[in-house]
Amino acid sequence: MQANRTRNLPIRTLVALFTGLLILATSFPGDASGIKIKGTSSAILSAKCLKDDNVRGKRDKVTFFETLQKAKVNAIRRHVANSGISVANAFEAKQSEIAANVEDYLLNPNIRVLCERGTKNLKISVTGELNKSAFDRALALNQMEVKQRSRMTSIFVARRQSELKSFDAKRTEIARTTEISEASQAAEVGADGSMKAEGMAVNTVKTETGGNVTYKQDKVKYATFRPDAVETAVTEIFVSLGYRPINNSQIEERSNGKFNVKRFEEEFASNENISTGTLSDAFDAISKLMIPLLVIGKVDVGAPMKARGNDQPTVVVDVKAQVFRYDGLFYETVASFGPAQIKSTGLSSTAAENNAILEASRAAARQLGAQLQQNNIY
Repeated sequence: MQANRTRNLPIRTLVALFTGLLILATSFPGDASGIKIKGTSSAILSAKCLKDDNVRGKRDKVTFFETLQKAKVNAIRRHVANSGISVANAFEAKQSEIAANVEDYLLNPNIRVLCERGTKNLKISVTGELNKSAFDRALALNQMEVKQRSRMTSIFVARRQSELKSFDAKRTEIARTTEISEASQAAEVGADGSMKAEGMAVNTVKTETGGNVTYKQDKVKYATFRPDAVETAVTEIFVSLGYRPINNSQIEERSNGKFNVKRFEEEFASNENISTGTLSDAFDAISKLMIPLLVIGKVDVGAPMKARGNDQPTVVVDVKAQVFRYDGLFYETVASFGPAQIKSTGLSSTAAENNAILEASRAAARQLGAQLQQNNIY
C-alpha cells in the first residue's frame, strides 16, 4: 500500500522532492562559480497531460525523468558550446561520464515543467549554476593521469588609456566663379551701296561649389601597469594541470636583465605588438635556463561605465594570450586565446577593474591550459 502511494504521487510533488534532495546533496561540497547555465529538453508522451503539468502511466513517467536528465545535460552542453574548441574537445571525451554524474556539476537547480492539459507535448527547462571547479577537474582528468610537465613562465601586461586627443574633421571648401564673354558681328552691303551692320554679345557666369572632408585618427596614449594577483591566479591554473610555473622575477635575475618584463610594458604602452628584438631576447634567456614554454598575455582595460538602472560601475577588458614553445631552433605558437572581451562589475571602479582583469586572465589560462593538454604539450 505504501509503495502504491509513492507511485501515485503527482509529478510536481516528485520534482519538488527530487530538487530538494539534489540541493541538499550539492550545497555542501559544491563550488558555485556564478556561471549561470540553462538547458531544455522536449518529448512526446504516449498519453495526454493531466492537470498541473502531471503525466500518467509508468511509461510516461520514465519519459519524464529521461527528459529531465537530458535538460540538465543540455545545460552543460550549452556552456561548453560557448567555451571554445579545446573545452569542446575535452568534453567530447568525457561526456558519458559527465552525463552520468550531471548532478555533480549543476548546483542550485530550478526545474520548470510545461505539459499543457489535453496535449502530449512535454517540455522541461532547468537553470542553475555550474560547479566550475568540479567541471574543470573532470576535463583535466581526461588525461589518463596528471604527469609532471615542463617548466613555464608567463608575462601578462596590461594597459589603460591615459590620454585621448580627438581631432575635428577638416573640411576643404571650393567656391569658383567663371565668367565667359562671347561677341559676334556681321556686316552687309546693299545693292544700292548702303551698309548694314549688326552685333551681338553674350556674357555667361558659371559658379562651382563643393569640397571634401578629411578625418584624422584619434591620438591615444596608454599607461601600462602590473595588475595585482594576476600571476598568482594564472599560476594556480597551470599548476593544477601539472606544469611547473617559474616566477618571471627569478628569470630576470638569472638572465642578467635579458628577460625584461619592463621592456614588454614599455612597448605595449605605445604599440599593440611586442618587437621582435624583445621577444628574441626573452626566448634566448629562457632557453638557456631550460624553460621551453612562455605565456604572453596582453590586456586592454576600458574606462569604467555605469549601465542604466545599476549604480555599480562595470569595466570591460580585451584579452589576448599565446603560449610559445622552443623546438630547438624556433619558438612556435602551441596555444592561443582571444581576442575576447570580459566584463565585470564591482562596488567601485577599482574593484570592477581588478575583477575584470582577474576573470580575463583566468579565462585565458584555462583555455591555454586546455589546448596544451589536448595537444599533449608536455
